[in-house]
Amino acid sequence: MRAHSETKISDIMVNKLETIGSSSNAQDAAIKMRDRQVSSVLVIDDKDGRSIGIVTERDLSRKVCASDKSSKEVLASQIMSSPLITVNTDSSPSYAADLMLKNKVRHLLVVVKSRQDNNKKESRDDEYFPKPVGIITPMDFTRFEVTNTLLDQSNMDNHEENAVDEILRHYRNDFNFA
Repeated sequence: MRAHSETKISDIMVNKLETIGSSSNAQDAAIKMRDRQVSSVLVIDDKDGRSIGIVTERDLSRKVCASDKSSKEVLASQIMSSPLITVNTDSSPSYAADLMLKNKVRHLLVVVKSRQDNNKKESRDDEYFPKPVGIITPMDFTRFEVTNTLLDQSNMDNHEENAVDEILRHYRNDFNFA
């Protein structure tokens, strides 16, 4: 287990990255989110395959449900949040949290730098392109904290048990207790 100061986004992010095409409708997005049990879907441009936005549960409720629009008639590209706010896998959780607060978002696209861009025929050797690998939300921070707290408590309990065993061994040896 890493110390908190060494923790990276890659340690706490969710790898469940669901996507939909930009011409998909809001109902498609909602169904995919429900079926895959996620709170957002990444919107991919149908023409060039690039990530162009994200549709969240909040987008659906505010831009479709609250406006009394038919979810079948509204395109994902019309309700998506854009531009995408991204964070690298090797960034710290505090940096990611700061990005969320500064940009007033609850979902960050987690990216890794990749040398290849499959959508370009030519690319320079020194060019790096962000490759989406996951999403991070406030729930991921909470899940990580709870898990680490439980692990820390378990380690502490084990340490205490080991200390008691050590003391008992010491006294057994010194005083010939059975």
